[in-house]
Amino acid sequence: MTTVEFWGGVGLIGSSKILVTEGSHRVLLDFGTDIPREADLFRPPVAPRTGRELAHRLRVGAAPRIAGVYDPAQLDAGDALGAAGPDTEVFISHGHIDHCGLAGFVDPRIPVHASPATIALLTALSAAGDGLPGGDPAWQPLPDETPVRVGPMAVERITVDHDTPGASGYLVTTGDGVLAFTGDIRFHGRNPERSWHFAERAAGCDMLVTEGTALGLGLPPGPPRTEDDVRADFAAALAAADRDLVLLALYPRDLERVTEFLEVAAAAGRRIVWGDRTAAFLREAGVPEVLPWSSVGLDALRAEPGAFVYQPDLGDLSAIADLGDLPLGPKTVWLHANGEPLGPFESRWELFTEWLTALDVPLLRIGSFGHATADDLHAFVHRVAPKVLVPIHTQAPDLLHPLPPTHRMIPDYAVPYRLDGSRA
Repeated sequence: MTTVEFWGGVGLIGSSKILVTEGSHRVLLDFGTDIPREADLFRPPVAPRTGRELAHRLRVGAAPRIAGVYDPAQLDAGDALGAAGPDTEVFISHGHIDHCGLAGFVDPRIPVHASPATIALLTALSAAGDGLPGGDPAWQPLPDETPVRVGPMAVERITVDHDTPGASGYLVTTGDGVLAFTGDIRFHGRNPERSWHFAERAAGCDMLVTEGTALGLGLPPGPPRTEDDVRADFAAALAAADRDLVLLALYPRDLERVTEFLEVAAAAGRRIVWGDRTAAFLREAGVPEVLPWSSVGLDALRAEPGAFVYQPDLGDLSAIADLGDLPLGPKTVWLHANGEPLGPFESRWELFTEWLTALDVPLLRIGSFGHATADDLHAFVHRVAPKVLVPIHTQAPDLLHPLPPTHRMIPDYAVPYRLDGSRA
């Protein structure tokens, strides 16, 4: 009998972890850092001691107590979680921490699969000193649409569109049927055909586990903003700034947008200056002609502010007062393109916006939502037409409505279910 357990993403956005078990073998789909519904105990200035990150998370319930997955060296001595468990393999959908943030704590004897692009992204972050807590796992690059056997199960990775390279969904074929998992997915990016192809491959599956981030967020009606909109707004903002400095918050893991913004800035006669931490990652990721702050400096920005766009490393905001040293002109604007701090839900956001107000720097949000809209989610689910639908990675799973005869199942945390949605 096949069972499915949901160890994350239940009633909240992020922290996806789906455990599929058949016989003596297990498949773990995603192993993301828990993002709590309320306050995050690990928000700045909290910094867990190196080597104790996992133990601290387990102590306060911020990591799942799944036996036989963790590296015993990362656990407290004698912790029963370190005992050997069933044969397990981990499959990561993409390189965002709410999907891969616990992968560095996996027992090194357990293979951790992901797309080559995801592995390259996370390896570049590691090389730049911004790797996963616990270190790099035993990465296994998994080609597109190439099944891997895990005991009686077969797992197949299928590329989808999201706002980071290598994003993937998975099909898990078991003796009792097929489970499809979207990871994070969108249909308004540069490559929507990838996500619709996943829908075709998942069509008629026994259980569809899908992200539902957009549900219940109260997003504005109408078509979603596209990457063309983001690019056009960036170009327009650079033109409006005239000869004044422009500040930027772009999510560096979105390498597609990084490349496009470099092109737009160059066309406007500007160069993007990156904080040294971000620049180190972009160089490791293969982005050409990365310009770090340490090679430019404050004097260059003061001498010719209109020649630059500057993205500082914000980190825990401890150095945000340095923004006051910049040559901030009357047309200076801070362009927020899904960068850090990520939004009002994050603990740093209020302090960030308070400083911008104090410095009289307008904040212009020009990003594009990285997840499927509610309308696209419904169209996707209707096209797949699974027997059972499981919405996770959302605060409002009840707002995803399948057509009959699909049965929607809202799971409880860590409870085993059969593929037909009944409790095991």
